Amino acid sequence: MLYSRRVKPGREADFEAWARGILAAARQFPGHVGASVLDAPGSRERHILFSFADPKSLRAWLDSDERRRWLARVEELLEADRGLQQLTGLETWFKLPGSNVPTMKPPPRWKMWLVSLVAVYPLVLAFQALLVPRMVRLPLPLRALLFPLVLLTLMTFVVMPVVTRVLRRWLGPRQDAEPLQGEL
Repeated sequence: MLYSRRVKPGREADFEAWARGILAAARQFPGHVGASVLDAPGSRERHILFSFADPKSLRAWLDSDERRRWLARVEELLEADRGLQQLTGLETWFKLPGSNVPTMKPPPRWKMWLVSLVAVYPLVLAFQALLVPRMVRLPLPLRALLFPLVLLTLMTFVVMPVVTRVLRRWLGPRQDAEPLQGEL
């Protein structure tokens, strides 16, 4: 789930403290697989991404009193609440989807290609070296199913969140990009 919010001017540090708190709270829930705050340098737009292992775990978090308490604390920090988007995972590798999230632009295609190649190659190599020799007796359709299942799961929930966070500035918009109206 992705929540997009615009923070009031001068309240960015307060929002960051609030975000650290709600991310820590979400980590305590069963089925939590990851969470992060995404932003564009110089922008007051903040996007909080929560990932859970299954719909039941996500529903438990969404319906929790803990989450409601955290949401009650954030209202005074916000200029606008852009709402909630449910994501499948793959689109969050590089771009926050939806026209209501205007500050996040996808990186150039060559950067996405390069980062994907560098991220996926070690996984493919490890899969081929460690798992393929153990799967020779399995039927071909099952072996073919296991490869994308393992690879995409690791890429979506483990590798790409870390890689895109580490390379955020390199992947992000240029510093001299035209600011949004009202951003000056």
